Amino acid sequence: MPEEVNLPSPQESPASPFKNLTGAAIAATLATGLYAFTNMVAQKLASAPLQTTNTLANRIATLVRTLLLAIGSGATMIFAVIAVGLVLLTFKQAFTAIAIKK
Repeated sequence: MPEEVNLPSPQESPASPFKNLTGAAIAATLATGLYAFTNMVAQKLASAPLQTTNTLANRIATLVRTLLLAIGSGATMIFAVIAVGLVLLTFKQAFTAIAIKK
């Protein structure tokens, strides 16, 4: 077995408010786009009823529709929570910096 190679660790730079807000803007943009996409998919699926009388086909189609909406909604919420968390981290850093100066 080959021995593990010791790679140098990347330089860890402290989180800055600019980096936090940039990440929050990216996450909010992704969340907004995913929300619009999920909303569009939900509208399309609601307007197109299933055209089969087979019970198994109906169940599978319902499962696929549910999974599509659940994955879209879940991804939207993850990116939204990340954006809110980064904004709150920026506020915390700003208040900490003000408190230390006093």
